[in-house]
Amino acid sequence: MKLGAGTSLVSQTIAPGVAVHVLPAPRFKTVTLSVFLHRPLARETATPMALLPSVLVRGSRELPTQADLTRALDELYGADLSAAVVKNGEVQSAAFHLNVVDRRYLPDGADVWRRAVEVLAGVVARPLLLDGGFRPDYVEQEKVNLGRQIDAVRNDKARYAAVRLIEEMCRGERFSLQPLGRREDIPRITPQGLAAVHEGLLRTAPVDIFLVGGEDPEDYLPAIRESFRWEGRSPEELPGTETGKAPSRPRQVVEGEDVEQGKLALGYRTGVTLADDDYAALQVYNGTLGGFVHSKLFKNVREGASLAYYAHSQVDPLKGVLVVSSGIETRNFERALAIVEEQVAAMERGDISDEELRQTKLALADRLRVAQDSPSAIVARALGDILGGRRRELPEALAEIERVTREDVVRVASRIRLDTVYFLTRRDDPRLSGGEPEDAARRAALVREAARPSEAGGAGS
Repeated sequence: MKLGAGTSLVSQTIAPGVAVHVLPAPRFKTVTLSVFLHRPLARETATPMALLPSVLVRGSRELPTQADLTRALDELYGADLSAAVVKNGEVQSAAFHLNVVDRRYLPDGADVWRRAVEVLAGVVARPLLLDGGFRPDYVEQEKVNLGRQIDAVRNDKARYAAVRLIEEMCRGERFSLQPLGRREDIPRITPQGLAAVHEGLLRTAPVDIFLVGGEDPEDYLPAIRESFRWEGRSPEELPGTETGKAPSRPRQVVEGEDVEQGKLALGYRTGVTLADDDYAALQVYNGTLGGFVHSKLFKNVREGASLAYYAHSQVDPLKGVLVVSSGIETRNFERALAIVEEQVAAMERGDISDEELRQTKLALADRLRVAQDSPSAIVARALGDILGGRRRELPEALAEIERVTREDVVRVASRIRLDTVYFLTRRDDPRLSGGEPEDAARRAALVREAARPSEAGGAGS
């Protein structure tokens, strides 16, 4: 079957557990090839999996040094190759991305595609091995870099608070694990052990390959089939993501560090994932609550009460977890928490204006359309759909959002439950000595107080 321009994503299996997903997109001047090797998040493999892509992209059997690899890419008219580790729900993936200039824009129609795919396949599947392991110097250097990446997360206090919230909220669940793994596990990784992880990945991991670009990407498929040579595979199925349930009484975790600004993060269980019919309603719920600048959290927590430097919410589409994040003065913890909870309660009451719904739908639709201008965004959305168990092409996704009513949002809101409150504060904060959250009556009073203009001004003023 010929794949014409403008066709939706088309998928086909080329080897056991290996699927290729093709999207013709002649509007792009490059052809993008992305390869994802998946495995369930697990404590014992999360850190080696995080390290693996950066070691692999240092060189291959055919191109053993970084200089060799760089030279080969330069000869392909500046082809770009990168690698990373990504998390989607409870799945951790080694990801590799190759961008090559479309032949239509090369001198005399030169075709560098087959050579480019050979380079990528070498990096992914044919690494340079010494004594049954990766090059020790490459492994040690990338272990240092991975440690720095993990440290960077901890030093970014807003990001760190969100990480700690998920660790506490989802303790005992795969989702609690971070895609970069754990710093304390890095020293135990050996060149031979990492090579064994890679070998197991090639043999058992489900693989998704995305091809975006070109007038007729079918012309590019033979090189993909021939270059990777997937052999001896026994792919394992990925387990489904567990949504989990909130406890009868929300948990509260307060931790102290050397910070000036407190970080408040609230985790909610929604019971709705990308695979559900109510997913579009959850998107509208999140957008209205805290996804955009017109949202309730932005208007009432940051601007109206001047309580926060920032306040927003986001949803993990595969896990169904909603996280509210806010940067506040540490003295404003109870007031900020109370007014955030009031916005959540307002959503459940249906206190949503027609204008809020209209703006949220427009913003969601605009975000989806803008993503079509980026091959990486197209791939990320398609991968989420595949791992999430439900594929929605752009017209379907837009139509679902447009059909969402206030009643749909309220129905979703009725299922949402607060699971965990996490607060990162100063080391001398008296809350670190313990104590339960304020009772409902006290919080209601705090909401009324927070709604009044602050005499001294605040973070949002």
